[in-house]
Amino acid sequence: MSIAKAYADIAEGQVHLRRSAPGGESDPPLVLLHASPSSSRSLVSLMEALGPARECIAFDTPANGQSCAPAMPEPEMGDFAAMLARAADALGKPRVALYGTHTGAHIAIEWALARPEAVAALVLDGVALLDEAMRAEFLELYAPRKAPDETGSQFPWAFQFIRDQMIFFPHYRKDAAHIRAGGDLDPRVLHDLALEVLANLDTYHLPYEAVFRHDVRAALARLDLPVLVLADSASALDPASAEVARLVPHARLATDCASPAAKAAAISAFLETLE
Repeated sequence: MSIAKAYADIAEGQVHLRRSAPGGESDPPLVLLHASPSSSRSLVSLMEALGPARECIAFDTPANGQSCAPAMPEPEMGDFAAMLARAADALGKPRVALYGTHTGAHIAIEWALARPEAVAALVLDGVALLDEAMRAEFLELYAPRKAPDETGSQFPWAFQFIRDQMIFFPHYRKDAAHIRAGGDLDPRVLHDLALEVLANLDTYHLPYEAVFRHDVRAALARLDLPVLVLADSASALDPASAEVARLVPHARLATDCASPAAKAAAISAFLETLE
């Protein structure tokens, strides 16, 4: 299955995307939204596992990957959702199904709330349910604002930032109590993500901060469409999956969805029930 790269033009600039071969004309395309601080590259394995039966479009979140940044200095989740919805419009895709993981899940929720007539279904793969103390702590410590300096300190910092996220949650609490269940120190992923951060050093923090400000519990309770929640034992956010499913009216919960193949099977089965 071939996956092509392209751009969608919106008012703020260009949104970068990866796109698989289209499926049947009656199928809404599946739009995939990635975690921070990566890009649509991180979703290629899932797109491949989903196969050619349905068109998949994976966007780079604005401020990440090769997409333009939002125009405002402190964009909220709704601003990211609006930019990506306009990118889908620019591609001639007025009605879509959405898959979002981590930051992408928060964006997908706001997209579905803002455009209920344009979103056929929603798949949530990792949602950050933070209490007020953790919200404040994450805003202060999780995604520090960085800039290039004359010593090049941003290069080792980016490597360590990603490496620590692969081992600890949260990444700045480096002790035995915060070792991640399912953490995987994959050298290729470490390399790719460090480069993603460096390529967006001035803006990588914007989607993170929007997540930490997002009143996601209230947003989940307002959803009124078919929703599938994936439980991924390898994810640092997996313990919240059952609560997410309870917060969403009539949501379905799929367990043991750690691999791309397992995620794809659950997503495909869910979408097929809606057709």
